[in-house]
Amino acid sequence: MSVPARIVVVHDDPEFAEQVVSALAGLGHDAVAFTDPMKALEALDDPKKIELLITRVRFQPGKPNGVSLARMARQKRPRIKVLFTALPEFAELVDGVGEFMPLPVELPELMAAVERLLAPRP
Repeated sequence: MSVPARIVVVHDDPEFAEQVVSALAGLGHDAVAFTDPMKALEALDDPKKIELLITRVRFQPGKPNGVSLARMARQKRPRIKVLFTALPEFAELVDGVGEFMPLPVELPELMAAVERLLAPRP
């Protein structure tokens, strides 16, 4: 198992977000879920280091999209890694912003991607 990481999950499907948080906790990570991208952005002000943002691309009208959220997160935390879980047609929108996994995504695949992203790089 890798070193525990602090992870923020932002998704407007609370059931999916909680399943992801539970799976991350099972791997020993400290994870928290938000359904509102602006609340998640506030969490990035926490002095504790947040290493990974897992989000979708599109949220409800009136909310920043996941790409904007990722860019704002990088302004606060330049080294944060970002993993998008979204419909396949959104893949091009995240080029250069983060990793992409098309929905539907299986939790074991998502956890493998998290571990890969958090693995120390030589």
